[in-house]
Amino acid sequence: MKLILCTALLLTVLPFAANAHNISSLIASENVLIREILPVVDTPLTDSISKTDDTLVFDLNNGFMPKHRRTHVFSNTGIEPSRQVSYIENASIMDFNRVTGYFLGLGSSGLQDIGPHEEIGLGGDFGYGFASKRWEYRMNGEFRLPLADVKKIEHDTTLKHLVISPPTIAIGGGFHNITSTDDDWRAGRLENAVEAFLAREDFRDYYKLAGWDGYLAFRPMHNTELNIEWRSDHYQSLSQTVFYGRWGGNKVLRPNPPIMEGLMNSVVVSFQREGVHTKLRTVSNIFGDSVDIEQLAGRSTLAQIEFGHMPGSDFGFNRYLLDQREFHSILHGLSIDSRFRFEATTGDTPPQKMDDLGGPGSLPALYDKSLTGNRLLLLNTEIRFNLAMLSAGFHAPDINLIIYNDFGKEGIAGSGKSIFQGFGFSGVSSIVYNYGVGIGWTNGLQVGASWRTDIKADPRWMVRLQRPF
Repeated sequence: MKLILCTALLLTVLPFAANAHNISSLIASENVLIREILPVVDTPLTDSISKTDDTLVFDLNNGFMPKHRRTHVFSNTGIEPSRQVSYIENASIMDFNRVTGYFLGLGSSGLQDIGPHEEIGLGGDFGYGFASKRWEYRMNGEFRLPLADVKKIEHDTTLKHLVISPPTIAIGGGFHNITSTDDDWRAGRLENAVEAFLAREDFRDYYKLAGWDGYLAFRPMHNTELNIEWRSDHYQSLSQTVFYGRWGGNKVLRPNPPIMEGLMNSVVVSFQREGVHTKLRTVSNIFGDSVDIEQLAGRSTLAQIEFGHMPGSDFGFNRYLLDQREFHSILHGLSIDSRFRFEATTGDTPPQKMDDLGGPGSLPALYDKSLTGNRLLLLNTEIRFNLAMLSAGFHAPDINLIIYNDFGKEGIAGSGKSIFQGFGFSGVSSIVYNYGVGIGWTNGLQVGASWRTDIKADPRWMVRLQRPF
C-alpha cells in the first residue's frame, strides 16, 4: 500500500511538469537558426563545440547546415538548487551562523561541465569555521549519457547561439563532511547569515553530516529530473559556539537543538522541475503612460520520498515531501503566486526529520518553529501589484505592493498511521492563518508586516533579502 501511495505522489506532479515547458514562436534573422524559445531559468545554459557529425540543424536560408557550421551541443547538467533544495544546498564562500561562526570557503557552486559534449560534471569545495574550529569539505561528480539524437533546441539569450539538449541519463555521487540543515526552504544561506550577524536571528538548525551518496538520474529535458539516490550519512549534533550576533543590542541567538545521532542509510526517489522565468514587458499603465513591468511566471516542483528502513541504518522511517510553487501573471502588473508544501514522516521520526511551522518562509506571524509534529500542510499566497501601473514615477520595473495570506496545519500521528492521517482537522478554526502586507521586489528584498488571527498579538515585521518562496 505504501508503495502505491509513493508512486501516486510522484505521478501526481508529472502532468504539471509537462505543462511547464512552453514553446513559443520561431524567430529568424541573419545567420540565425530555427529556435525553440524556452523560459529563461535560474540555471544558466552552457555550451561546447559539437563534434557530432550526424547532428542536423536547420538554417532558414541555407537548409541543413554543413558539418563545419554545426552548432553546439548541451548535455543536461540537472537543476541548480537555487529555488528548491533536494539534499545538500550549494557551497558558500562565506557564512555566519551560531554553530560555525565565521566561515570562509573555496570551491565551485554546483557542477562544472567538462568534455567536448559536457559529458562530465565535477564539483567540490572546502572551508573552515572559525568558531567551530573545524574544516569542512565535499566532492561530487557525474557522468552523462545522452539517450537519443537531438530532440530539443534551446536558445542561449546571452551568447546568441543554439545549444542542444537531448534526454540524458546521469550517474553520479560524492562524499562530504559538512555542517548541514533541513531549513534551507525557510531562509537561504546568505540571507540567514546577514540576519544572524546584524539582527541576531538565526532561523536554521544545524547538525554535522558526514558520508556519501550515489545516484542515477533521468533528465528528459533541461531543468527536469527524476532521481533515484542512495544516501549513507552519519548524523551528529553540533554545539552552539556563537550566542550573540556581531552588531548592536543584547539579543541572544536561540540555542541550536540536539539531534538523534547515528548512521542513516536511505533510498530517496525525487522528481524535480524548475520552470520559473522572469517576464519583462513594456505596457501602458492606468494613465496611459508606457512603463516597464517585471513578473514571474511558471512552476517549480519538488516531490520526494525517502525510504529510511534500510540495512545497517540506526533509524527506521519513511518521509514524504511535496513542494509546489506557482507563479501566475493574471494581468499586466497583477500576479498571484503560491506555494503548497506537504510533509509527512512515518515510523520512528528522528528530531532532525520533524516538520516545523512558524517564522520566515512558513507562517511569518508566528515565532520560529512554534509548531512541531510529523505532519505538515502549508499554503502561502501572495497577491502582487506592480506599482508602475499606478505611476510612471516608479522607474524600477519590479517594485510590488504585496498582500500575504498564509495557512498552516501541523499534526502528529503514530507510526502505524497513513501519511494523510494525524492532521487533527476540527473545522476552520484549527487552521492557523496569517495575513500581511508589504513592499517587495520581484526577485529580492521584501519589507512588510504579518498578523496572527488565532490569538490577539502584535504584528511581526519582516525584512527579507529574498522572496519567501
